Amino acid sequence: MKLIRNYFSLLITFFCLLCSNLFADSRSRILVYSWASEDFVRIQDDNGELVPEICAFLEGHYHADAMEEAEDAVSFETVIEILAPEMMKHNFILNQPAEIVDYILLVNWGFTEEANDDAFEFLEDEITIVEGDDGSFEEVSSFSSNSFSNTGAENAKLIGATKMSQLYPYSLKRQLLLEAAEEKRLFVNVTAFEKEHLMNKLESEALKPSWITFFSIPFYGIAQAEALRAISEMGSRFMGDDWNNPSFIDYNDKQYSTTPEALEYLGVEED
Repeated sequence: MKLIRNYFSLLITFFCLLCSNLFADSRSRILVYSWASEDFVRIQDDNGELVPEICAFLEGHYHADAMEEAEDAVSFETVIEILAPEMMKHNFILNQPAEIVDYILLVNWGFTEEANDDAFEFLEDEITIVEGDDGSFEEVSSFSSNSFSNTGAENAKLIGATKMSQLYPYSLKRQLLLEAAEEKRLFVNVTAFEKEHLMNKLESEALKPSWITFFSIPFYGIAQAEALRAISEMGSRFMGDDWNNPSFIDYNDKQYSTTPEALEYLGVEED
């Protein structure tokens, strides 16, 4: 009997640990999306090192948390103080006078709004026919995730999740992007404009960004500074790169790959 009790005790402990890890992963899922124009390439020297780019920050729009007090607002200075050192690790020279910079970096930041429970009414239970490895077919109940709720649609623009529409309707990444757009996230967007473009642009011409990087993290049970530091570290690695789709990273796991082709949320199968 003692052996059986020990067995069940170990089983319960393992189950609790597994649930704890799964919960931690779901709450630490950083989303990064990086886009660059066709005529932008970060130049490398003969040693393969990125040539420094001189930049100046420009304060954009702050999206406040609907429940926050005025004194709890995340200031532009706080964002820059944490973001700048991470960007400097990747050969960005920052906070320089506007007359000598190559790029102006527009920074937007803040919080997305968590969708209400009724926002998920658009998820419809459907039956899908799936072929098994042995050639047999079976019916699988699935949720259709072909569109965002109204709140999610607005959030998706802020975190770079609108690319979901290009994914297979029943792909796991599509479902994760949908979930990311429906939860409360702390986000930062950095958009780079070439100074020469801004100076020479005609009034009738549209603004043409050189690159933009979106990075965000679920804002549940995490300090502001910790959240900003985590997403700044991840986002800064890929500024100026061009990807087809947003990618997830678990910031609690230090064994992830940092190449754009392999950058993926660990434990999630590829589409």
